[in-house]
Amino acid sequence: MGPTMRMTTVASVIDLSPHMKRIILTGKDLLDFPEDKKSAHVKAIFPNPKSANQEPKLGMYLGFKKWMRSYTIRDFSKQDLTLTLDFAVNDHQGLASNWASLAKPGDKLGIAGPGELKHTDLFAQKHLFFGDLTALPAIASIMEMLPEDAIGKVWIQVPEKADIQSINAPDNVEINWIVTENKLTEQFLQALSNEPNDLENVAIFIATEASIVRSLKEYLNDHCQYDKQKLYASAYWNQKK
Repeated sequence: MGPTMRMTTVASVIDLSPHMKRIILTGKDLLDFPEDKKSAHVKAIFPNPKSANQEPKLGMYLGFKKWMRSYTIRDFSKQDLTLTLDFAVNDHQGLASNWASLAKPGDKLGIAGPGELKHTDLFAQKHLFFGDLTALPAIASIMEMLPEDAIGKVWIQVPEKADIQSINAPDNVEINWIVTENKLTEQFLQALSNEPNDLENVAIFIATEASIVRSLKEYLNDHCQYDKQKLYASAYWNQKK
């Protein structure tokens, strides 16, 4: 049995920063959407940009996955039947970013899922987050879910200062912005190497380009004691050679 697929309509579009666009979706198909999946992902299902019919095709058919991309549930309101997704735009070309750049109220977007929460130990002794622009929505969502007494550090890479967002994080969670157009920056690895080697009671979240994820995991494996059950490490994208 495949994932539940729903059709939604763009209710509004908000420019959060030069490289981030917020799209709020609505529709009666969201009536049974679960309320406890904030920070989890959905598969956004996009229309074929070459088709005259700009409505995505739902269902499991040959080649259907080519029209799907993973996006974080930034927020969901059962009362308003609104699902909020944030899209990285204006620094790369692709099915999802191109659609989001041109999205307007009334446009259709399919939704499949949702998936499971990634950072499940919200009550860990300490938290470490490493993410680039594509992971900013997930990190911001998780920050809003952490308990008030949470302790941790966060490193987020964004292309320019104007992309820095206000994040509602607990007082003892330190947010560090890495402002650089270099998505393959070594500053993530430098930050991790400055942390203690004993990370047994630390919940770790890594979501960046594939090679950065590999280097951070290699460092953890070679130099640190950590609980693999408390690690989420995912390549959100892959730099093409």
